[in-house]
Amino acid sequence: MAPKSTPNGFKKKPSNGVTSDGTPKTKFKLPKAFIARPLPAKFNDCKNASNAIIHPDVLKELDINAGSMIVISKLGSSGVVVVAKPREDEQHPSNVVMLSSSTRSVGDILYGDRLEIKKIESQPPYATKITVGSLQGAELNELDIKKGIEQMLNDCGIIMPGMVFRYGTLNPIVVDVCDENLPDITKCSLDESSTNMADNSPYLSPPVIFRKGSTKMAFTIDKNPKAKFNLPPSLNYESVGGLAKEIDILKNAIYLPLHQPSLFSDFGVTPPRGVLLHGPPGTGKTMLLRCVANTSNAHVLTINGPSIVSKYLGETEATLRDIFEEAKRYQPSIIFIDEIDSIAPNRASDDSGEVESRVVATLLTLMDGMGAAGRLVVVAATNRPNSIDPALRRPGRFDQEVEIAIPDVDARVQILTKQFEKMSQERHTLSMENIKTIASKTHGYVGADLAALCRESVMKAIQRLLSEDNNIDRSLLKVSMDDLENAMMEIRPSAMREIFLEMPKVYWSDIGGQDTLKRKMKEMIQLPLEASETFARLGVSAPKGVLLYGPPGCSKTLTAKALATESGVNFLAVKGPEIFNKYVGESEKAIREIFRKARAAAPSIIFFDEIDAIASNRDGGPSTSAEGHVLTSLLNEIDGVEELKGVVIVAATNKPDEIDAALLRPGRLDRHIYVGPPDYSARLQILNKCTRKFNASKEPTYNLVDLAHKTEGCSGAEVVLLCQEAGLAAIMEDLDASKVETRHFDKALSGISKIITPQMIKYYEDFASRSGIAA
Repeated sequence: MAPKSTPNGFKKKPSNGVTSDGTPKTKFKLPKAFIARPLPAKFNDCKNASNAIIHPDVLKELDINAGSMIVISKLGSSGVVVVAKPREDEQHPSNVVMLSSSTRSVGDILYGDRLEIKKIESQPPYATKITVGSLQGAELNELDIKKGIEQMLNDCGIIMPGMVFRYGTLNPIVVDVCDENLPDITKCSLDESSTNMADNSPYLSPPVIFRKGSTKMAFTIDKNPKAKFNLPPSLNYESVGGLAKEIDILKNAIYLPLHQPSLFSDFGVTPPRGVLLHGPPGTGKTMLLRCVANTSNAHVLTINGPSIVSKYLGETEATLRDIFEEAKRYQPSIIFIDEIDSIAPNRASDDSGEVESRVVATLLTLMDGMGAAGRLVVVAATNRPNSIDPALRRPGRFDQEVEIAIPDVDARVQILTKQFEKMSQERHTLSMENIKTIASKTHGYVGADLAALCRESVMKAIQRLLSEDNNIDRSLLKVSMDDLENAMMEIRPSAMREIFLEMPKVYWSDIGGQDTLKRKMKEMIQLPLEASETFARLGVSAPKGVLLYGPPGCSKTLTAKALATESGVNFLAVKGPEIFNKYVGESEKAIREIFRKARAAAPSIIFFDEIDAIASNRDGGPSTSAEGHVLTSLLNEIDGVEELKGVVIVAATNKPDEIDAALLRPGRLDRHIYVGPPDYSARLQILNKCTRKFNASKEPTYNLVDLAHKTEGCSGAEVVLLCQEAGLAAIMEDLDASKVETRHFDKALSGISKIITPQMIKYYEDFASRSGIAA
């Protein structure tokens, strides 16, 4: 009912809670969070670079006047200062804040991010000077840029370090600001800790007010904000190393469906809608997602697997539907799903419950409905692709799968180069050759490992200076090659971390004699690495594996320890009996997991000690089904349908006859090396090494040459034991003994019984003559 009229003909003022036409008035409800959106084309010009367009009711509720300065920030983080402008538009949602690309570049804000609005605490100071560079690194036309910035900021405007403007073909970026209360950057010393102006600041980037006529402008060739501001680095494809091929695939799979969908409609086909990134942890999957988000100029919605899971029935599915609805509303849109295996596990697995099945079904339905959704793409990442429900991996859902593999040596060079480019030239002494050397030694390292390696090398440089002097002179703080090599001892490859063994440092020089064995092992491991191109050119495949056999105590296991120390490649040690598990299928799974890790961390060596325990001869008598299954798995992994690249198998046994013949054939354990008892010269070397500290200050009374003759037929372990027993006899005789004498050796010799017999030697000779594959 219309309100009654007053005698003079005017309508009576409506009472509280009723609008002028008599309908009930509803109280405006402030949104919990605001959605970042781009400025409309007609507003997105230079003059609006510092503006944020907000619904007028929001400004009224927050008691903010139009044209006032406010702080816009992502939830729970520091913000950037903008000028609030209302937009009288019925189609403008109350929960949307429209920002320019300049503001977005400073605040690390993506379109689609959730924001909060706060009143500014105090007005920023007026700038006395700003320094401008160019993102392209090109020479600036100073006069044109100066006129352009003055024109776009009009008489007065907000300037922040990191702010990027669009001016013709150039992208000028503000790299430094100074006001009356801050020292000029040209007068600031690197040693002054006070130059970090971002400390205790409520702003992500310190704002100043540019005033035409009084603010001076300088120009520089730098294209990054000064380090003193501690701004978060803006990720783009140029900041990613070693993934050029994967980046090209992503660009084609995402850019074309979002910005050129008509190219597909001309042919009557729908564009690809889904991309799945998979690979080991730390290879750069999430980093690539962030690069796509920063460069795509699209509405970005991120789903971090467990973050959307709710304890209430149906809420997880409702959240998923809301996300897809928002993506359809604000096109072009990208939906990122990180760790997708946590919300879409395989429904056929035993771990999948009713809730997981419903979430998977909802996700499948939503992705099926994307065909007519317009400009919308879903990008997901996981390091367990086989754990995802198979229905998601068919065409029409995740059309394209991109593997982000462990980087090879060339990719590692690129990653390390980009890491050290972040440091100034004055902060390290590394040449390109040094970086290539480190890259050649970091087998199995992923991008995250290499970043950690650079960080640890800085820590080593700091510790080195601290050990010399507690007062660090920053001008002397430089990362050297030695710092990097020391850091490599601390940072191990991610693929090997859970099975990393602290192997004792044993070198080839620690093994007495066995020169033939050392030479053959070096050839087998180092040649395929050093001459890989020659192997490929001649079509020759590197040896797959080697079997070390011989009497007990003759340096087989010691050789493996030296190989682990000297080879420089990743080393996995497997103890035979530890493979077996009482649960069906677990033993075979352990074998598969060992080889999977070795492939991921290639080049690598797998050492099987006492291999006869897991590969016993199937023709030699009855064996348990578990042993048969483990042997079958081992044979398939070494030379099965899936090729074994970059992995060498080293096995040791003192019972070669008990190993299954299928494992000893060419293509599996190619070479058989007999590790026999040490000869005279080898025994003399062992005695020299073991008795080095027996008589440090006096001439020895014992004759090592004579001892070497007396230990004929002893194994290396027995010769070492002889020296230990002689030393123990000297200590038992005198607790303060300072030397070992001949009588102590004679006593030790009388107590040693030789394990190696002529029959044992003949057994190994017979095996060598039958096998015919001696190295």
